[in-house]
Amino acid sequence: MKELGNKIIANIHWMILIYGAYTTWAAYDEHSIQLEDIMSRGAGIEAEITNTQKKLKQLKAFAEKSEEYKKRVEEVAIKIETVQKQLPAETNDSSILTYFQSEIKSLNIRDADFVPGKEEPSTYFIAKEYGLKAQGTFLQFLIFLERLSNSDRIYNVKELKLILPAGSQKGRFLMISAESTIQAYRYNPDFKVDRGY
Repeated sequence: MKELGNKIIANIHWMILIYGAYTTWAAYDEHSIQLEDIMSRGAGIEAEITNTQKKLKQLKAFAEKSEEYKKRVEEVAIKIETVQKQLPAETNDSSILTYFQSEIKSLNIRDADFVPGKEEPSTYFIAKEYGLKAQGTFLQFLIFLERLSNSDRIYNVKELKLILPAGSQKGRFLMISAESTIQAYRYNPDFKVDRGY
């Protein structure tokens, strides 16, 4: 046993050397694993940085375009408000009916009857309808519609029905009956352009 103890003591430096090599290898292995982990995280972080830089460029481009779009929206809103203000503030039935009657009378259209109808609000304007029933030639009605289109006020012929009466007619021109709905407009004071900001 003493001999074994002497051999162990004589070779202890080898055991210390093997133990030191083992602990060095274990520390190196642990360090390598940590280094790989850090490197892989670093690659992920670099990819995130690249992604973030791309997004930042896109956001800057969007911010520049959004300023341009804001200017465009403002221009369109101003145009809409300008056009809206060109419409009259009110629909005066008596002046509109007087205008219609004078045009009908100057064209010698017979049995003309105008009936004011309801108002229909829209986003930008309010439309008032006027019903028309009359008798005349196709040319007379065509000239009446042309005069409406050249009027200072904006009119829209929403509906037009031309009816050929039954039976034979005497005379040079064929008489027809007309039924129409004509709209006159005024601006909607409740409408405000939503600029979105």
